[in-house]
Amino acid sequence: MKRNLISGVLMLASTLSFASYDPVQESGKYRVQVDIVDLTDDEVSVTVVPPVMNADTVVYALPKIIPGTYDISDFGQFVRNLKAFDSMGTELKVERLDDNRWAIYEGKELYKITYSAVDTEEERGAGIFLPGGTAIKEDAIMLNAFGFIGFMVDHDKMPYELVVVKGNDLKPTTTLDIVEEGGDMDRFYAKDYFELHDCPILYSVMPNASVMVAGAEVTVGVYSPTGNFVAKDILEEIKPVFEATAAYLGGDLPTDRYAVLLWGRTRTDFMQDGAAGALEHFTSTTMVMPDFPGLEEDIRHITAHEFFHIITPLNIHSEHIHSYDFLNPQMSAHLWFYEGVTEYNSLIAQVRGDVMTEEDFLDQMLDKMTSADGFNEHIPMTIRSQHALGIFADQYLDVYSKGALIGMALDMHIRKETNGAQGLVDLQIKLKNMYGPDTFFVDDKFFDIIIEHSPEGTENFLYEYIAGTTPLPFEEMFDAMGYNYTESEKTYSVADPDWNVTYISSRSKYYIVSNFNNEDAFTAGFGFQKGDKIKEWNGERVKGGELNEVLAEWRETAAPGSTVEVEVIRTDADGDEEEVILTSTASVTYTEERHILEEKANPTSEELALRKAWLKQ
Repeated sequence: MKRNLISGVLMLASTLSFASYDPVQESGKYRVQVDIVDLTDDEVSVTVVPPVMNADTVVYALPKIIPGTYDISDFGQFVRNLKAFDSMGTELKVERLDDNRWAIYEGKELYKITYSAVDTEEERGAGIFLPGGTAIKEDAIMLNAFGFIGFMVDHDKMPYELVVVKGNDLKPTTTLDIVEEGGDMDRFYAKDYFELHDCPILYSVMPNASVMVAGAEVTVGVYSPTGNFVAKDILEEIKPVFEATAAYLGGDLPTDRYAVLLWGRTRTDFMQDGAAGALEHFTSTTMVMPDFPGLEEDIRHITAHEFFHIITPLNIHSEHIHSYDFLNPQMSAHLWFYEGVTEYNSLIAQVRGDVMTEEDFLDQMLDKMTSADGFNEHIPMTIRSQHALGIFADQYLDVYSKGALIGMALDMHIRKETNGAQGLVDLQIKLKNMYGPDTFFVDDKFFDIIIEHSPEGTENFLYEYIAGTTPLPFEEMFDAMGYNYTESEKTYSVADPDWNVTYISSRSKYYIVSNFNNEDAFTAGFGFQKGDKIKEWNGERVKGGELNEVLAEWRETAAPGSTVEVEVIRTDADGDEEEVILTSTASVTYTEERHILEEKANPTSEELALRKAWLKQ
């Protein structure tokens, strides 16, 4: 695939020798070579010619953390044998400062940095989120640049020219600008380190596939060790997601290209750690999945979520994303918006585009309510977001549950207050047009911005349910849409005895008590003995194979506290059998059903119209 060829000046600006990478050094550009031909122990050779430095001591670094992940990765830990040289090949003094930084002395003389970078997938103990790492195979390379390439501290805003030395059979799939694509090397251009890190490259011997959707070229690249994943088949599965998204956003996709890079894991690798997932980038996503058949629906849902990140944070983001600090990032208070609203959008767009049924959508949202029950409801979402790297790291995953529910409730609120004329998507389109990829909002002013462009009551919503801990008003919101919502409902019944009974039709016509729990009051009250044969339960003859039916019939009418009588046949020490009547007092048990949603029997026309505006318009 060739995209946006850069001018011949850039194409001719450097020379390439595979034996020794020695291009002209410039004052305002990086030149980098990554060699993926001569692989030793899952390592690639990296050569970096940085811009001319004007300080005696300079620092080269790889990221500590990257956008879209909320855990420290320390990509510098995968660098081996880093050396620095002047233009004459003389080695300069280098001191490793920490996991991710190297001080290079005589910085004004620095011409070239060389090192090898190891495959993060093979470093299982390092804890790297697989889609945000690197993987090296003979027939495929996942080149997340931040795992191989770094930057000079305070000089990450300069362009990068990247040369990848490769085998003839390997073809790249990426949204990074390809300046030159050849048999044994490719040349790419990035306007700065952020773009370089944000445009992963999948090299694979397997063909990719592309299609135009709403003015955007959507491309799928795959590595599939067993051949289960085929790019054209995956593209056919996810194409409706992009069509539905375009319709949801008013007819167009907010990009001219997008790539899905799918890396399949063998059953052996997957069974070792069960790791899979995806990482969003502004114009692509890296997805790591077990290389099994039957995962098309999962891939579609993941793609839908990751693609919606093109709205947030590509077009709507705060200063923390706009000026991202790869070594000491500042966390936003609005992960509920970046991740939660993105998750909600990925689902509601599929409903409105007839890719998903209303029933499936509502079931997914109810599942998220159940998932959110497992997190601490007393921590405001804004506070959890700000401290996702620290004290509330264990609460982070709730952004995909409660965060998505916040998105749904905010959408329903806007629909209700505007009589269905507007929804959350209209707010997002308005903000996208206001900001875009080159402008940012101030993080602590985001609520003010939303309030200014939203209907009455939104201010209370934001401060009560997002900055506060008031439970989301699902009963009120669903009522307006013609549904009855119940947060919790308990069902009471009498309990069965806590016992083990066996029935072997070829040996006995009775159920035999083989074990029982005397810590359970109802069970202990009977005074069972091992070997008791059950003849009657509360006056009902227990025939072979019918014990469960007899107990079920008893539970329908039995009351807690009532006397239960069991007739058993008991064998004494001499082997004689006698019929014994045992009694106990029935105890109560209950089951709790959470988050019950039902359509109203007779919804009003206004409620049905609002529901249609929410789910179908």
